[in-house]
Amino acid sequence: MTDSGRLADSGRQDATSGPAAADRSAGWVASWSTSIAGPFGPLAPPGAAVAAYMPQPDLSFALTCPVTDGARDQTIRMIVKPDVWGTVARVRLSNAFGPNAVTFGAASVALREYQANLVEGTSVALTFEGRPEVTIPPGERRFSDPVALPFVDRITPRWLAGRELAVSLAVRGASGPISAHSDGLVTGYLSPPGSGDQTGAPDDHAYPYTINSVLFVEAVDMWLPDATLVVCAFGDSLTDGTFSTHGGYDRWSNAMSRRLHAALGDRVSVVNQGIGGNAVAAAMIGQPATVRVHRDVLGLSGLDVVVWLEGINDLGIGRGTPGPVLAGYRQVVDVLHDAGVRVVGATIPPALAPGGTPPADSPLRSVGAELVAHIGGRQVDRYRRELNEFILTSGVFDATADLAAAVTDPATGTLPAPFVPSSAGSAGDYLHPNRAAYQVMGRVAADAVLTLAAVRR
Repeated sequence: MTDSGRLADSGRQDATSGPAAADRSAGWVASWSTSIAGPFGPLAPPGAAVAAYMPQPDLSFALTCPVTDGARDQTIRMIVKPDVWGTVARVRLSNAFGPNAVTFGAASVALREYQANLVEGTSVALTFEGRPEVTIPPGERRFSDPVALPFVDRITPRWLAGRELAVSLAVRGASGPISAHSDGLVTGYLSPPGSGDQTGAPDDHAYPYTINSVLFVEAVDMWLPDATLVVCAFGDSLTDGTFSTHGGYDRWSNAMSRRLHAALGDRVSVVNQGIGGNAVAAAMIGQPATVRVHRDVLGLSGLDVVVWLEGINDLGIGRGTPGPVLAGYRQVVDVLHDAGVRVVGATIPPALAPGGTPPADSPLRSVGAELVAHIGGRQVDRYRRELNEFILTSGVFDATADLAAAVTDPATGTLPAPFVPSSAGSAGDYLHPNRAAYQVMGRVAADAVLTLAAVRR
């Protein structure tokens, strides 16, 4: 097991925080996670000419002053899907990008029925150092105390696969700017401002508003056997799942998870730490990978393997060259190796568009014609190929997954036509693949992880 699994707030061997300190054959395992990328805010201007990459419902009634007040005396119900289940869990909340302390007066977890409805009798309250409330200072995060999930023992394990948890948080007062992951790809729910603690509300009626981002909730751990393999998908929008289906759980990491579970059963957990617009070395959306690896990756409980797909934003929107990206690859891999984590380097699929121009209704058009031509042009493609050659031949990575080869049309150097139309509704952009392509990418990534797992055994 990895040294990162022994970190104070995330360790598999953290004997002070586990439910059975004497049981050295079990520990905390990351079962769901997301990367908090920054303070929540509007993602696209109203009436934009093209669809946003990360569309939101109208939040003017749900979060009346999201940039300044954030949530105000209301309850947030976030929906998360554990990759593996246990009878004891803990939840980590984040105020990483909040300038103000935020107080949660109550919090709970429950098995989700549908929408914001809970399965009757499954809701359990969370505590923090024995108290029902917690105040998280600016820039910090907190794990809840371990909590038993009695319903897990009452449900046939195969019926839990794919089921979701509802994590409910009652914000006391005004939270200030909300630490968030913008492209949640699953619907969350909000009670009205001023409605107070609705964590115990069993149904939809207390939650009339929806949101497509993850707010405050950063990780869910399960207490599981120490043999559980924890795999993290790390990267940018290609890992975050842009253009996959909202609520469909069909990112390449999800496809990888299904293949790994088919091979390893419940002895594996896959989590996703992608951020749309992120970069290896450039400062874009979220901190660059060279910085956030310490919090977003090494902060995962019981981490064993990272599959890393990133670099196109450094070259495209960042207008960079391969040099800083290659140095970033070496830096991050060294950090992970020092923690005992093995790394699969994934090659970058093409961004090349026919004639350098994506379809007319592509969200990529929102960045401007000149930059669109640059991202989809030959120079960026040459740089991308240079990065891929390094990934495949440098020996820096413990294994490689040639995702690019799996989803590139050799005749054109672009995504094949069936992989282009967005699963989210647009004609696509030749940069982000769709569900069909993500399935192929997930199978290739899983095979690389299985190779490493076989070596470990």
